[in-house]
Amino acid sequence: MQKPILLATVLVAACAVSTGAGAQKVYRCGNTYSQTPCGGGKTLDTTSPNAASSVARKQAVDKENKRQMEAAKAMEKARLAQEAEAMKRHQAELKAMEEEKNKPAKGATAGTASAQAPLKNKKPPEFFTAKQAPTEKP
Repeated sequence: MQKPILLATVLVAACAVSTGAGAQKVYRCGNTYSQTPCGGGKTLDTTSPNAASSVARKQAVDKENKRQMEAAKAMEKARLAQEAEAMKRHQAELKAMEEEKNKPAKGATAGTASAQAPLKNKKPPEFFTAKQAPTEKP
């Protein structure tokens, strides 16, 4: 178990050490290049000519990402507000339906025998309804 951890530590350390190579100075001595200064040698700029443009490009991308995140948050806020409004409307509709369902029929009062008695002129249903056969008395 210790060997994989040790190997991973060594590899991470090697990667960290190798990243410092870009910071070293390079000298031009005539037609040759060296890491050590020489007589009459000139120091060269080893940074990429695209480094400035890549920084500007990164800033532009970061700015666009920030704008998109703000737009996404605004859209989420609007969506949540719409959902809350829809939920309020739905609950109001359910409440109205419940009140109408509990409201007594026209002309009938709760507790009267006529309201509870079945209607004599009841229209038969338009669809078939299965009923239990009457039981015979022995």
